[in-house]
Amino acid sequence: MTKKIKNCGTYFLILVMIFFIFLKISAEELKEMDLAKAISLALENNLNLKIADLELKNAQIDYEKNKADNLLTGSRYIELQGDLGLLKAKENYNQTRNEIIIEVVKKYLQLIVAKQNITLKEKGVELKKNLFEEVKAQVSAGHKGSLELLQQENEYYNAMFELEKANDDYHQSFKEFKFDLGINETKEEAQEFILREMDYPEIWKIDEETAIQEAISNSIALELCKREIELAEIDLERSIVASSPSLELQRLKNDIVLSNLDYEKTLKELNNSIGKQYYVYKQSINSLNLSQQNLKQARENHNVLSEQVKAGLKTRNDLLSAEISLLQAEYNLDSALLNYHIAKLTLQQLMGQDLKEVEIK
Repeated sequence: MTKKIKNCGTYFLILVMIFFIFLKISAEELKEMDLAKAISLALENNLNLKIADLELKNAQIDYEKNKADNLLTGSRYIELQGDLGLLKAKENYNQTRNEIIIEVVKKYLQLIVAKQNITLKEKGVELKKNLFEEVKAQVSAGHKGSLELLQQENEYYNAMFELEKANDDYHQSFKEFKFDLGINETKEEAQEFILREMDYPEIWKIDEETAIQEAISNSIALELCKREIELAEIDLERSIVASSPSLELQRLKNDIVLSNLDYEKTLKELNNSIGKQYYVYKQSINSLNLSQQNLKQARENHNVLSEQVKAGLKTRNDLLSAEISLLQAEYNLDSALLNYHIAKLTLQQLMGQDLKEVEIK
């Protein structure tokens, strides 16, 4: 009996050790995260996507049942009705998934930009403090008045307030980001993990005409319109055969016209959306290139000022100002990268591409 109790105790200890090892591994995995992992977590845990997935599976089942029931009759009308239900479910699922991916990419990059903003604000506080101390010393020596000191003090405190706000915004955004990924705020997971920086992308090249043609080819909305047109035409044919009243026939003819107009409207809106988004995408590329050039210039200026400080030609505050300009240029580039990726993904979504298969880096 004693031996059994000892064995049970041993097994219990082993289970406890395994449990804590698992917790430790999970915590270590959360210390760093890349964009691919973030997208995977969001897709795995998002309730709206789970609902859309089940609705798509049910639509697939209904489609197969409808197809089997229609084997004897061979009705094109019943076949089209089955197609409509499945296409709508596919459209809803794809739309839901793509929106989740875009939102995760957006928030991921926004957090990187927000972190960069904190570093920028910290340097700003450091410079304002130095200037405040300098003015204070000059006031004590009688070289400057109290009004200038008050103004410099206000600038210093404003800079500290902006830093505090930047920190608060960052932590709040991180909480929301973890919620989107399905990460619970337990003690083990309360810490903020490190987000891996994304490399400068190889610019995705596509012309507007190709984007429009691919969008038309992949559009489920247009396919739905085509099915509606065909259903309306079959309805009219049936009514003609059944010798329906003229008013009923006229209404069915109007339905065909309406279905065709819906198709034309959908096609026109798709062309317009692609045109607008293509313009946004091209502008994001221009902004990205400009930000990269500005960063290069800021680095050169910083290097020159560093040498001038060493030679005694510039002050430490001059160098600090150059560091802030460099950080601002890096922040602007990160912001441009954010805009580029979102503009690209939005265009690809409008083109009907599966964003889960799109390379994001």
